[in-house]
Amino acid sequence: MRIVLVHPNYHSGGAEIAGNWPPAWVAYLAGHLKGAGFDDIHFIDAMTNHISDEDLRAKLIELQPDVVGCTAITPAIYVAETVLQIARDAVPSAVTVLGGIHGTFMYKQVLSEAPWIDVIVRGEGEEIFLNLIGCIAEGRWPAERRSINGLAFIDGTEIRATPAASTVKDLDAINPDWSLLEWSKYIYVPLGKRVAIPNMARGCPFTCSFCSQWKFWRDYRVRDPKKVVDEIEKLVNEHDVGFFILADEADQRRAMALPFEQFATSRSDAGNLLRKLPGGQGRRTLTMNPAADQCGVGSDKVELLHALNLVHNRTLKVGDFVG
Repeated sequence: MRIVLVHPNYHSGGAEIAGNWPPAWVAYLAGHLKGAGFDDIHFIDAMTNHISDEDLRAKLIELQPDVVGCTAITPAIYVAETVLQIARDAVPSAVTVLGGIHGTFMYKQVLSEAPWIDVIVRGEGEEIFLNLIGCIAEGRWPAERRSINGLAFIDGTEIRATPAASTVKDLDAINPDWSLLEWSKYIYVPLGKRVAIPNMARGCPFTCSFCSQWKFWRDYRVRDPKKVVDEIEKLVNEHDVGFFILADEADQRRAMALPFEQFATSRSDAGNLLRKLPGGQGRRTLTMNPAADQCGVGSDKVELLHALNLVHNRTLKVGDFVG
């Protein structure tokens, strides 16, 4: 079964001054699908490549997918709806799927104004989307769609939402497939380096009235710090990434400090791990920015334990790791 994931061609302007940001959602969704045996997955980054509607239509006709999936934050929703309308016209037999934060909360409005969307994945996508793909692959779609938690769809004349699915409890069971991304195009302009945004945690322990993140992710979960560092190492070695944004919603001091200390003192190569970051003559920078404020600390030479202990700061910038 062929699955095509599309990042919509929406541009806000402001954030793109600093570079093109890699859509991490694709890596995590695709990795989880591939782990279950669904390996015919294609990615179209219409945003980074400025792909027109006509070119998108041509690509979909060429690929002939069984499923087309798209994501949307609120400002991008109309572009995402158009993507799936193009998919409906180009490949009428394909199941069109919308995910992301906007559809999660506004599924009634979205399905009312875009009835060509077959189904919306509500909430954290990896497990719900995998259940949906399994249902389609086994020929149980749409007859058994009501049995899958975390979906919304048009059922006759009604818009129906199934019960909310559980959040992903074991984040380390998700093995992202970063190979789908065109890494030469994701550059952090101020440093001229490739940039990645891996997950370090999901959710938030706070319930700020102005923020939707805690409602979307619901509970706060932290990854095994060793797995995080292994993922960073893989991105450096295999994709030549030179700038990392570990963007999470909460102050990591209580949750991450002790696990990182335990990791750094137990791993035999801990002292050398981050020194791999320079990679020839290039400079690598690791930024931890859970609060999105831009203060930082740096060092010309630092042990991994010391570097990771700086997670006690709300924002961390560690540069120039020289062996």
